[in-house]
Amino acid sequence: MRTILATITAFLLAGSLSAQTYTVFIHGKSDKNHNGVGTTDVNSYWGSSVNSVGGTRIFIGYDGTSDPRSYGSSRAQSNIATGLTNYCKGANSCKIVCHSAGCYAIEYWLSNLGSTASAKGFNLTKVTALAAASGGSELANALNGITFGFGGNAMDKSLIVTTARGAFNHNNTGGVAVNHVPGYKGMFGASAILPGEDDYAVAYHSSCAYNRAGGLNKCQSSLTQYEGLWPFGSNKTYNQYSGHYRAPSVSSTGLYLDHGQIKTEGWR
Repeated sequence: MRTILATITAFLLAGSLSAQTYTVFIHGKSDKNHNGVGTTDVNSYWGSSVNSVGGTRIFIGYDGTSDPRSYGSSRAQSNIATGLTNYCKGANSCKIVCHSAGCYAIEYWLSNLGSTASAKGFNLTKVTALAAASGGSELANALNGITFGFGGNAMDKSLIVTTARGAFNHNNTGGVAVNHVPGYKGMFGASAILPGEDDYAVAYHSSCAYNRAGGLNKCQSSLTQYEGLWPFGSNKTYNQYSGHYRAPSVSSTGLYLDHGQIKTEGWR
């Protein structure tokens, strides 16, 4: 009897010891191919910014010039499916950290699961969305406009505001909380194109997951503001999509960080 109990105990302990908790990083737009799924940050998109996160880190990479909604070799959707299947099922659990268009990619993937992530066998604790570009960027609109639709790569075209907002059901996060971390350290030129607060690449309407585009300076569940010239203007209300929240450790004003600097905030 003691031998049987010892064997069962050893089996259970082995199972618990084999369980892993991972932080999975998904990058955004880049002019490099970061293709790979594993413990290597291919072509060093994240650099030293990952040091803010302890434990085992997994990197899901793809061609940073491609549409984040696309499947195939070196494509975001295929590599996300492979990475999360390999590392985030069974006894393992994962927290996802995405940046910019990487958030577009994972939100698209979650919305198209066909069920909740847990029902599909994935153990995803949350998504920390750093400067999410899931709502698109007016910079992509401007590039598309001045080149009459001929300029920009597939990633740029996917980031046109109407394209990004119409690409998937942003209210469906597969039952996983998406916690947003916006930055408001803008840049001359870019900030003249981006409405409201911005990090020089995306505005708050995107990085805070609001349900419509607009010039906003707060990141919260709901915001009503007067727009237009008095007395002809009116109040307009913006709400965060379902399943989307401001990260609890961030105030409604956001962080004074630009689009690149905010990559260090994956610990939130």
